[in-house]
Amino acid sequence: MKNQLIDIKKEDFIVAANPIEDIAVNSVGLVMEVIENQATVFFIGKRRTMTTQKENLEFLDLAKTDKPYEVKVCNICHILKNNDEFDINQTDAKGRKTTRPSCKICRVDIDGAGLKREESKKLDKIKPKLLFTCPICEKMSIADVTAKLVKDHDHDTGMARDWICDSCNTGLGRFKDDVKLLQKAIAYLEKHKNK
Repeated sequence: MKNQLIDIKKEDFIVAANPIEDIAVNSVGLVMEVIENQATVFFIGKRRTMTTQKENLEFLDLAKTDKPYEVKVCNICHILKNNDEFDINQTDAKGRKTTRPSCKICRVDIDGAGLKREESKKLDKIKPKLLFTCPICEKMSIADVTAKLVKDHDHDTGMARDWICDSCNTGLGRFKDDVKLLQKAIAYLEKHKNK
């Protein structure tokens, strides 16, 4: 984890040992340059490069984060936090519980508004019972047998959209329900098509 005894050098990962302007303690950064007692650091969560005194930084051994260690780096704010600041996500193939990659604080923004109760009831009335074709991937399945069906909703408003398959719901979530990100994904696929 952190060890201030190791001399900080270029391309080391560090954490802020003290607040540096709007950079919080334990914010993770990459050292870009070291000159005498100062280091220029790219702080990942803020996407900003700053020069500070080396005494404001501590070396971070990334190999000693996440399981089985007691700390991990949030994939959104890029702050080193205790494992209890991350919700349980799912169970892995060996039956071990895993934690979400984003801390509880960042999950609030990611999760957005929940599905409103009256909207959920509307979807319950139209839930597919036998065969289901996902409106996104067009995969046909036996409802809740060969595909898990989920209630999709707008995370900004809490309003229902439709029933979709769990895979497409996960996909939309990975792209943060953001049309611009999906357009970038399409442009990426088109760029690399037939290479």
